[in-house]
Amino acid sequence: MSKRTKLSVGALKVVGFACLLLWTLATIIPVIGSVLSSVKEQTEIISQPLELPAGLRLDNYDRAWEGTNLGEPLILFARNSVIATSVGVVLGVGAGVFAGYAIVRSRTRFGGLLNRYFVLLITLPFIVTWIPLFVLSDRLGVLSNPLALGVMYAARLIPFAAVMMRAYFSSFPLDLIEAAQIDGSSELTAFLRIVWPLSWGGVIAVGLVQVIFIWNELGLGQVLLLSPDSRTLPVGLTQFRGQYGSDYGALFASLVLTIVPILVLYTFTERKLTEGLRIGAMK
Repeated sequence: MSKRTKLSVGALKVVGFACLLLWTLATIIPVIGSVLSSVKEQTEIISQPLELPAGLRLDNYDRAWEGTNLGEPLILFARNSVIATSVGVVLGVGAGVFAGYAIVRSRTRFGGLLNRYFVLLITLPFIVTWIPLFVLSDRLGVLSNPLALGVMYAARLIPFAAVMMRAYFSSFPLDLIEAAQIDGSSELTAFLRIVWPLSWGGVIAVGLVQVIFIWNELGLGQVLLLSPDSRTLPVGLTQFRGQYGSDYGALFASLVLTIVPILVLYTFTERKLTEGLRIGAMK
């Protein structure tokens, strides 16, 4: 490798590191600002948003836990978020895994066409489905229903899961499946006993991405969850802002409490996620 080539590679590494550093700062600074604001006075939040608090106002967390200006407790919003997220992830990942495997194992042109259709659905903006889904939910009588919202999240996220798992299954060793079929196993039995246990890394990766998306989704939830007691966390947090004033301390405290479950989930799945992705990359 010539000296000029080494300098070019070194320059690219410096630029790449600088971009990653800027991206990290842009991501973490708002989180730090929210944590600091969650223990500040109302006046400090407005006048000194990024400075250290003069004192710790932990009562902001008490007001956040008690609920919004309309009286709904935070735990109610959290319950609704857990329902919508659980239904969306279980149905979305489950159906997406089966669809991705079916596309890979398909011996006809239908598999390729289905994969292109899923890719097209991924590029479709989520906002264009809000009005049709509102009309459908109204006619079915499932407005203000977190369970129905979870089903709609799943339908939206199945294409993403199918495309991602299709890429994962494409590198799966087919010899294992063929050996199981020679022993008399059906396609479904071979999938459940061989493919599924060895694909947990990819499944967890796709599932974690979907959990983060659904847990933080605001738009569709705000359109469909009209009843105050049916709202998820992102929708419920908007109630801390009233017409004539806002409790910013309780609002930022609620934001911090909303982030905690995602951090805990990532902490418990990070090792399995990393190992699975590494195994999948080596196939």
